[in-house]
Amino acid sequence: MTLFGISLASMLLFGFPFMVTLLGSLILYVYVYMPDFAPKLVTTMVQQVITGVTPPALVCVPMFILSASIITSGKSAGRLIKMIKAFVGHLPGGLPITTNSSCTLFGAVSGSTQATVAAIGGTMRPMLLEAGYPSSFTLGLIINSSDIAFLIPPSIGFIVYGVATSTSIGMLFLAGVFPGLMILVMFSVYCYFYSKTKK
Repeated sequence: MTLFGISLASMLLFGFPFMVTLLGSLILYVYVYMPDFAPKLVTTMVQQVITGVTPPALVCVPMFILSASIITSGKSAGRLIKMIKAFVGHLPGGLPITTNSSCTLFGAVSGSTQATVAAIGGTMRPMLLEAGYPSSFTLGLIINSSDIAFLIPPSIGFIVYGVATSTSIGMLFLAGVFPGLMILVMFSVYCYFYSKTKK
């Protein structure tokens, strides 16, 4: 165990990626302390990787990532923002509420928080700053609103969790709808009162 810890710490200090650090330390540990198992190590690792990708539910994860990438590179996010702004833009705090709603709807399409930050944040941040909102408020709003994408179906996190724990993915999706919408409403109410008092 000491060898594992030393190799882990030294590889981290030299700046290796965390995945490489864990894998390298584990392989070194097996070769030193379990020489009989060492020849089977690569075969076992390949089998485990193939077994891990076997569940059909995991096939949709790269598809959601691909759809998020296509939407981010296209003009769909801008059109989504314009549509939502037409409904709530006239209210006090219309821009922050537009940001919340856009992140929620985009998350319902992509299932990815990172793609939501890239697509919606890249468009909304300059607009919020131009409207006079502080940079700290703008960044916090975009990042926290994008986290709603983790709860709104189809969430990539729910799919991975459901496969790993043999839980019904449909039930996980149903369980995430109400909390996601509740967070959206609470964020929107906060943005409404924030804009009325601060501006």
